[in-house]
Amino acid sequence: MGGVSGDRAALVCVRDSRRFGLQALLRSDADAQEGRGFLPEGGVEEGDRSASVLERCRGMTGGEAQRRLGRGMAPARALGFWAAGARVLLAATGVLLAAEGAQRVPVRERRAIGDAAGLAGFVARRDLQRDLGRLLLFSRWLDPVSGVTTVFFLVRVPDRVRAPGFAWQAPEDALLLWRGRRLPLDFETFACLRTLTDFSSCDSLLAEYASR
Repeated sequence: MGGVSGDRAALVCVRDSRRFGLQALLRSDADAQEGRGFLPEGGVEEGDRSASVLERCRGMTGGEAQRRLGRGMAPARALGFWAAGARVLLAATGVLLAAEGAQRVPVRERRAIGDAAGLAGFVARRDLQRDLGRLLLFSRWLDPVSGVTTVFFLVRVPDRVRAPGFAWQAPEDALLLWRGRRLPLDFETFACLRTLTDFSSCDSLLAEYASR
């Protein structure tokens, strides 16, 4: 159940800071200094697309995911990106977007649950559903050489969250570091940060992408 498909899910995690305004979560460890992996990301596992996993998800259907990513993509494959995005968020920040019965649970925090199978077991034991509707489609990239599709999701993260290996930065500051050759951004991260500079707050940003 844990096999990797080749596709990837990445997150544009944002928050509002009283001092610095809109901020994004960027990797701060050695991998980032090599110009890759600046945003939380991970491979889409076959388990993310399994019926047992997807039946415990709400807020996004396979048909809706297919419409957003393209009719050429099967519904289960499309919805698997959302399931993987929720798993990546949990791995990076300890935040699980979930619903308990008819009630939306704002956040549940849990670290080091593991792969898609481990998360599926955790959710089932607690009779939860993953709330995929809070992951907003931000952008989609297709590598012309490898054929790998990477889907970027926008998600607001609670202010109190601290993610090991990551740091909060204002998009403008990160781009200034890039221009000064002090931050070797990969192109996808650069494009995401450049888009964020058009917004002054999480509310305006999320309202824009929720309407798409």
